[in-house]
Amino acid sequence: MFNFLQIHRPIDAIYSETIFTILGFKINNSTIFTIFILFLFISLCFFVIKNFKLKANKTQIFIEIIYELIENLIFQITGSKSQTKLILPFIGSLFLFISASNLLGNVPGLTNITFDGKAILRTPTADFSTTFSLAIVFIIAIQLVSIKDFGIFGYIGKFIKIKELYNGFRKSFKDGLFSIIDFFIGFLDIISELAKVISLSLRLFGNIYAGIVLTSVIFTGMAYILPSVWLGMGLLFALVQAVVFSSLITAYYVLAVKLKSKDDI
Repeated sequence: MFNFLQIHRPIDAIYSETIFTILGFKINNSTIFTIFILFLFISLCFFVIKNFKLKANKTQIFIEIIYELIENLIFQITGSKSQTKLILPFIGSLFLFISASNLLGNVPGLTNITFDGKAILRTPTADFSTTFSLAIVFIIAIQLVSIKDFGIFGYIGKFIKIKELYNGFRKSFKDGLFSIIDFFIGFLDIISELAKVISLSLRLFGNIYAGIVLTSVIFTGMAYILPSVWLGMGLLFALVQAVVFSSLITAYYVLAVKLKSKDDI
């Protein structure tokens, strides 16, 4: 009786599909979508941002508002103007890429374009290899910045607290026992740093992929009732995930570097 309300659409596979190969390298549909997004940003920089003027038009005002929102978000976490200025290009680029990926993935019909029975475009953040790559690159970058700030021995000392163990027993037996606890907590911190990669990548991938699956189910069962409402929620959800991922990376960065003086705030 309700067949006229149904749109039969297969649920996207949990993995991306290879569309073609170049010199033995597989080019997946998520990779094509990533290149497409990068091309859009390059075009934006070349044709729009390059022509910014003192008397801004509506497009320039809109882009400047986005820039200020991202800058304020980072500053709220770092509390430092210099640190915000330092990491803004990296966190801002991350935020824009995730936002564009999530938002464009909600454009009706865009991910339904097929070639040889395979979808040509797949939302990059719905591919675990993409989210894992983003997470591991930024976590490694944070570790390198931390090494630069603390030095190689200072960085290792944050996890393997031999010096604290020695000083603890020098003070008293009681302090020595507490230092043993801190020593083993240091090893847990190593696991925590590794877990950040898995946590970040799975959170983003799981949420976006789950959204795609739910969209397929809802569009199939109630194709003429909920699509517009669900699409609106999807757009909001896409931006929320970009904010969460970028904010967590910024917070991990703040925890990994040395505190700056209050004059910088």
